[in-house]
Amino acid sequence: MTLSKLKKKQRARIKSLPADLSLSSRLMEQGFVPNSLVELAHIAPFNGPLAFYLHGTKMSIHQSLAAQIHVELEAI
Repeated sequence: MTLSKLKKKQRARIKSLPADLSLSSRLMEQGFVPNSLVELAHIAPFNGPLAFYLHGTKMSIHQSLAAQIHVELEAI
């Protein structure tokens, strides 16, 4: 499953980042690192960005980038 498939308020643990090293580096700088817990906070209209709670803050990334981040659902 990928981050782009999460439903609002659903939590997941990051398992892998994109193979592209420049994308992965940028994501890691923003806090999207393997084994981090993320929760979908908001879906912007008109195919806009997705906002996630991550390490106590809200971060937004484009849906196409979220589709490259693989996650595993977290039990509540």
